[in-house]
Amino acid sequence: MARINLKKTAGFPIIYDGDELVVKDFDFKEKIEVTIDEIRDQLLNKELSCPDIFYRKYKELDNNDIYRSKGIKINFYTLKPNLAGIEFVKTRATRCNKYPRILDVIYGGATILLQDYRSPRNNRVIKIVAKKEQKVIVPPGYSVVVVNTRQNSNLVFAEYLSIKAVPRVVLDDNNGLAYYIIRKNAKQETVRNPSYKIVNEPEKLDWDKIIGDYGITPKTPINKQIIRKYERFDWLFKENSISI
Repeated sequence: MARINLKKTAGFPIIYDGDELVVKDFDFKEKIEVTIDEIRDQLLNKELSCPDIFYRKYKELDNNDIYRSKGIKINFYTLKPNLAGIEFVKTRATRCNKYPRILDVIYGGATILLQDYRSPRNNRVIKIVAKKEQKVIVPPGYSVVVVNTRQNSNLVFAEYLSIKAVPRVVLDDNNGLAYYIIRKNAKQETVRNPSYKIVNEPEKLDWDKIIGDYGITPKTPINKQIIRKYERFDWLFKENSISI
């Protein structure tokens, strides 16, 4: 695979060589590989043995604490095109109870699922078909999974959040979110997780309007927007500040 310059969409001097992210002038604090054994509890088919690595997480990109001094953490994720049985490769479900997050699709395309499940009568699932440069706000209390639904393209996305935010892996006991994204008969389908006896159908929302209401410009990398218009993003650092 040819080296891909992500600077235009990421806003950082990052090259993706098809396997690793290579940065110039910046550094990641840590790189984590999430294996099939770590995500197994959230898979449709728990008997699988491959792919061995589901995704990589590059934690806290920074340069001399420029972003940390502003209270911001920036993580990057890479997912290769792959299938785990009939299910598309995905991230583990994570949730921040008090703080929102911003996801920014840097390369490729994804299906993003947001879920707030409190009871069979009180639940909500939101499905976003996200292209490159799509911005999505994850409200506090919502679990999120990002799926690489492009069979021939790698997925790279960034996550912006307050340094006070602590995303935690959730829903292992429920076998993941209420819906799985699968490939069946050469088509993509959204199927219900049998662990949820009653759940609402996934919603589709007008994300251009939602992000516009919170001061986000659709095509500009988030880091450039935060640096230039920091005051617009005060909600990112406040507890329970987002409602969609």
